[in-house]
Amino acid sequence: MQEKRIAFRNRISVCYMAAAVFMFLIVILLYVQRRGNLVDNGLEGYEQFDSGWTDEDGNPVAMDDLSEQGEAVLCRLVPEMEQDTTLVFRSQNVYVRMELEGELLYETDKLGEKFYEHSSGSRWNLIKFSPDQAGAKLVMRIAESYPGEGIMLDHFYWGDRAAVVLGVVRNKLVSLLISLTICLGGFFMMLLDVTLNYRKKRKDHSLRCLGFFSVCIGAWCLIETNVLQFLSWDPLVLQAADNMFLILSLFPILLYAEWTYGVLRYPVVRAVCVMQLIFLFCCVVFPLAGLMDWHSMLPVARVFMGICALAFMVWTAQRNVKILLARKRRRGAGIWAASAQLLGIMVLSLTAILELVRFNAVDVMDRAALLRFGLLVFIVCFAVGSQFSAYQRIVQGLQYDSVHKLAYSDILTSLGNRAAYLERLEHCVTSQVKELGIVFFDVNHLKRTNDTYGHDVGDMMIQMSARIIAETFGVYGMVFRIGGDEFCALLEEGAQEKYDLAADEFAKALREANQNMQYDFVLQIAQGFAVCQPDSMETVEQTVRDADARMYRHKAFLKKDDPPAAG
Repeated sequence: MQEKRIAFRNRISVCYMAAAVFMFLIVILLYVQRRGNLVDNGLEGYEQFDSGWTDEDGNPVAMDDLSEQGEAVLCRLVPEMEQDTTLVFRSQNVYVRMELEGELLYETDKLGEKFYEHSSGSRWNLIKFSPDQAGAKLVMRIAESYPGEGIMLDHFYWGDRAAVVLGVVRNKLVSLLISLTICLGGFFMMLLDVTLNYRKKRKDHSLRCLGFFSVCIGAWCLIETNVLQFLSWDPLVLQAADNMFLILSLFPILLYAEWTYGVLRYPVVRAVCVMQLIFLFCCVVFPLAGLMDWHSMLPVARVFMGICALAFMVWTAQRNVKILLARKRRRGAGIWAASAQLLGIMVLSLTAILELVRFNAVDVMDRAALLRFGLLVFIVCFAVGSQFSAYQRIVQGLQYDSVHKLAYSDILTSLGNRAAYLERLEHCVTSQVKELGIVFFDVNHLKRTNDTYGHDVGDMMIQMSARIIAETFGVYGMVFRIGGDEFCALLEEGAQEKYDLAADEFAKALREANQNMQYDFVLQIAQGFAVCQPDSMETVEQTVRDADARMYRHKAFLKKDDPPAAG
């Protein structure tokens, strides 16, 4: 019945996924068909407005030429309009002053804040015009905020303000979704890290580090879309957050590399970490002291990040290639981890190169237009690779535990064996245990039981003895099988009191076992106890001999009233 239910569940799951895929394809088909027939959404249109500008002498000015200038003056006549219209354009780290027929119309605030004295941030400028202003002369005076960076203006639009905003958001929708996915994925990885490491003795926080990197770099990508600036947020705050997230994104990757690969064993990596911490310290002190803002410190951060990122990707790629070449005939978690990480490195490297070419050649609005896709693939691949590696470590740990158990456990009784017993004695000496009690046990008549009833019954006799000793003395200490019919219990700290309690319970359990006996033997176990302060191995060995001697005296005493074998 259960197998039929599982098969039915699998079938309906496949059908559901197929329906979902087809519905998604229908939506895409509908979008393709409707692209040329936009439905009126109640918004006026807008148009590009980056042409028609001149200098003060009337010479045409190309917006692309302004990036090499520190100051500029642009002029043009206000176009004819039927209703109120908005001029929208983006500026980055420039001061803008607009005059209409010599009167001030709009001016970028000179913030003059202690932390960002020069920066005016990346912002959308929205200037409203009315029909009665048509034909008036508009003069725009522009000056760079940071000497040497040039004038950065782009995306001039003339039209309905809501339509412009909607158009920008629509164009940036994919970038927004990717950025949000990176951020939310980072939060999920940090939450998953807490879950996976809960109650773990040996914790692995590589996923937490990768998650924090994802949050930082995803937030930076989100701000770089320049959509948040439309939400009337303070551009200076967004500028500071943009710089902060970019600066903070490097160190989590260094920590991830340590958790995953143990790179801090290399002196050069330790030196890099120290340098990064010093730089972060400067990023706190310098703005507070009014010496330098984060934007001015970005060139150092970018060079530092570029070198570290290149070194990390080259080193990781080389390491994963070696893994793949060494295991090319084998399959396993290690192969999948190396393959996933190599894919992430290749995609990120390709998008980084394309981003550099694009940034230097075309657009300055979004510095992560292509890079965010590479970052998403990189983060996903490394997160998946980390989980494959973690799975491999778990399997190796289970294998180690299995081998360790075989080496230190008695197969017949599952108690510790003689090797475990000797190691524990040594531990009691080296860890300075204050008191150690040693109890020796010997099962009487094992040979006679084996000869009379067979070794299967003899094994049952050993197992019953082990159970009684473990259920009584094992509650207060550790129990071992150190020979064929010999057992030992080690009682630490308060050994005498523990022995007195365990001995009473032991006698009662042994008596009840013989009363309820359903087998052809009588269970008889001799014991001997000695206690010492384990300050040296010589003292412990003498105590072992004392306990052994007392056990043999008790064994001889029991044999006086030795009952004949039953049956």
